[in-house]
Amino acid sequence: MSDYLLELRVAEAIAREAGKRILRQRRDGFTVSLKAKNDLVTDVDRATEVFIREQLHRALPDDAVFGEEYGHDQPDDARKASNRQWLVDPIDGTVNFTMGIPVYCVSIALQVDNNTVAAVIYDPNLDELFSARRGAGATLNGEAIATSPETALENSLLVTGFPARRSAEFDRTLQQFTLLTHESRGVRRLGSAALDLAYVAAGRLDGFWEYGLSPWDTAAGYLLVQEAGGIVTDIQNQPYTSYEASILATNGHIHQAMLSTLARTTGRDSQ
Repeated sequence: MSDYLLELRVAEAIAREAGKRILRQRRDGFTVSLKAKNDLVTDVDRATEVFIREQLHRALPDDAVFGEEYGHDQPDDARKASNRQWLVDPIDGTVNFTMGIPVYCVSIALQVDNNTVAAVIYDPNLDELFSARRGAGATLNGEAIATSPETALENSLLVTGFPARRSAEFDRTLQQFTLLTHESRGVRRLGSAALDLAYVAAGRLDGFWEYGLSPWDTAAGYLLVQEAGGIVTDIQNQPYTSYEASILATNGHIHQAMLSTLARTTGRDSQ
């Protein structure tokens, strides 16, 4: 297998098994703690990341791993010299998970030279596996998916999230939420950036924007949107790789309209 198909199949299998473990551990009970204000973590997040790391290292021992809970591989690890790195979010949507809201997922992405080449998002509650390889399209449970054909912002259904820190970006997002709620069909807040992106890729939502996300939040999802025919940039219309301060992902047709609308609160013109 070539063109990262082997890596994709490995990630799909790991994500599915991780999802089963998450559901089982949630039934069995879990503990919750705070990493920072408004930033929850559970023992299931940590155990799931350990499992995913172990499985990735077993299958692809030369690759590095960068995860939400445990960061990079140890500095003295030979894998640090690799240009291949897996970005892992063991449970994207931890608050939903803790409250029993079935909107969370496992997100795993392989980046080569800081660009995603293989991506998997798995929703264990719906048994939905979103997958993509660069240049090979995007799928949901093995069937090809595509972004929506909607061309008018006023008819578009959008989604966003709010930064955990009550910062200037938080206040700006509130302004944008109000503005885009008026100018679109509606704006949802699901609580999982990875699923937000997967839903844009699948045509369930037309556009997504957010500030202050971490690389593991979007590394898989942005490739899904691109491979499904959409466009992903930051909110200033610059290229996106998951390390930027903001993200805008759309079906492509409404991208310029969203850039223009968001610029009315960011104070910068879209390009």
